[in-house]
Amino acid sequence: MNPARIRALFVLAVLLASLLVLLIPFKGSVPYTGFKTLFQNIKLGLDLRGGARLDYVMVFEEGQNKNFAEVANQVIYVLRKRLDAAGYTEAVVKKVGAAENMKIRVEIPGVSDTAEAERLIGQKGKLFFGEVVDVTVSDKKPVTKPITARTAQWLRDMNDPNTWYLVNPKMKVGTKIYELDGSYVIDSKPGVNTREGGYLVHLIFNSEGTKRFAAITRAYIGKRLAVVLDDKVVIAPVIKSSIPDGRAVIENIASLQRAREVAILIKSGNLPVQLKKYEESVVGPSLGRDVVRASLIAAIIGGIVVMVYMFVFYGYMGIVADIALIYNMLVLLALLAATRSILTLPGIGGVILTFGTGVDGNIIIYERIKEEIRMGKTIHAAIRDGFSRALVTIVDANLTTIIAAAVLYYFGTGTIRGFAVALMFGIIGSLFTNLVVTRIMLDAMAPIIKPERYLPKERGVEG
Repeated sequence: MNPARIRALFVLAVLLASLLVLLIPFKGSVPYTGFKTLFQNIKLGLDLRGGARLDYVMVFEEGQNKNFAEVANQVIYVLRKRLDAAGYTEAVVKKVGAAENMKIRVEIPGVSDTAEAERLIGQKGKLFFGEVVDVTVSDKKPVTKPITARTAQWLRDMNDPNTWYLVNPKMKVGTKIYELDGSYVIDSKPGVNTREGGYLVHLIFNSEGTKRFAAITRAYIGKRLAVVLDDKVVIAPVIKSSIPDGRAVIENIASLQRAREVAILIKSGNLPVQLKKYEESVVGPSLGRDVVRASLIAAIIGGIVVMVYMFVFYGYMGIVADIALIYNMLVLLALLAATRSILTLPGIGGVILTFGTGVDGNIIIYERIKEEIRMGKTIHAAIRDGFSRALVTIVDANLTTIIAAAVLYYFGTGTIRGFAVALMFGIIGSLFTNLVVTRIMLDAMAPIIKPERYLPKERGVEG
């Protein structure tokens, strides 16, 4: 099979994949109709969809170390986990301000009742340790045995929804009943197991926690101790020996990333500070719809103007550029949907900006082709050499834009990131359509392109 046919099949495959991503509804997609169906799988940000915005101040206890940046990071991590677990994966949690003026901002698209949002983030969380009475694998919650029903409960593994642990938080040691929750943990850090290989997590308890942990580990050697956060088992290691000094080690962790996750979950299971609501606001869905409608109208008008311009000045080659522009828009929307990126109002601006960058690449190519035609070359030869001469210029120009967008994404937050993502996807799509899609269509249309149109003096009426 010749290279041109392979390129054509690849272009068609990308187009088909893009249409499938856009037209087959994902779980939780918005049921749009008509032209809006193309946007059904794209997540909309707070400024487009509407929702709740809540600002909180951190209230430190007397004598607590006021390391605002570190504590804010812990709060953000806990709230992020909680919102994800509740299904609000589109929510944004970030810190605004600095030092004493630092606040935690929570933006939840699609939530119109701030009371609902407050219920999601208002609790401090619940972290505790418990005896593992039983373990089973099932896609449904097992039935608790009558003997243990009063104190133990079946809890799902955080990373494996089919693994269930029967956990008893009231652990009997002799005649006493011990409970051990996250308030007794001072610190937890990931580390490398230099003796047996793999990774581990170091735990440090306070004085009361040390006493309780020593008694529990002495009585439950050879049994599992579950670490539970928000009613899900983070990890359930086997107790190998009594630990009297309050310094425990959780071993047999597969990766450093997993060790870091476990350490942060244990350390940040309970919010380190109280959160006091500072300000709340609601963006209504009607405003979001108006913004989307106005943005779409602007995008359509801008696209039509660009397409007319290309047709008037470049004839058949302009039609190729217009088709490539539509192709690029479909790929861009499919990338946003497939990566579950959140589209914000500045993001729509980034989408519209790709109109110009895409057409700019076509103009560079066409001007090089016109120069080749004026040198007396045939259409096929002019197209081949024009693309070769334009390649370096197009790649350099688009690469610098991608780098700028990447910097915006890395250092930006919220809507700035939305703009950067849309711009990066648009530039990547423009590179593909300019260098591959446009080339295939021009080669196919070469027989009907009239070279006289692009000569300095003799111009055809149509080409």
